[in-house]
Amino acid sequence: MKATFIDFDDSFSFNVVQELMLIGFDVSVVHWEDYETNPNGGLLVFGPGPGHPDDYLKIFSHLRDWIDRGRPFFGVCLGHQIFWRLQEEVVVRSKHPLHGQRIRLDLPSTWRDWLNIEGEVYVQRYNSLAVPASSRFSPNLENYIQDDEILITRSSHILTYQFHPESVGTTFRTNFMRAVCSIV
Repeated sequence: MKATFIDFDDSFSFNVVQELMLIGFDVSVVHWEDYETNPNGGLLVFGPGPGHPDDYLKIFSHLRDWIDRGRPFFGVCLGHQIFWRLQEEVVVRSKHPLHGQRIRLDLPSTWRDWLNIEGEVYVQRYNSLAVPASSRFSPNLENYIQDDEILITRSSHILTYQFHPESVGTTFRTNFMRAVCSIV
């Protein structure tokens, strides 16, 4: 499986790339300023990064075209927020800005079954921004909401996380990463 990872100059970018490679993806990396098309087809990944999604407006039309064609997209942290900005939703200061801190997810059984997870689930967060739960929802998207923020979004071809699934602070890292295979 091929993947193109868009690098937003984040120190965790290559941790995500490594996890994708461990689950079987052949990953090419493109700097966000150089991204115009997905040269490999396959999965498009928008990784974590600094700033507000609107700082990266230059690439929105390319991602919109990709998603509108029903192509597989995976977003981590900033990638999650960029996806929601494309849905014309707001990205606001998080009620609980966290940098390098673990939080417990209270996943319902449907999400646990989908991820094949048993036991307590913790994820590592590095963010000041969030997509509020009050956002309009597309009927084609399923969202996991906790503390009035969207933390996971999924559909048949989209998966985004408002946390770092690749982090050593995330339990069940492999499960969260393998979920990417469900959208390709």
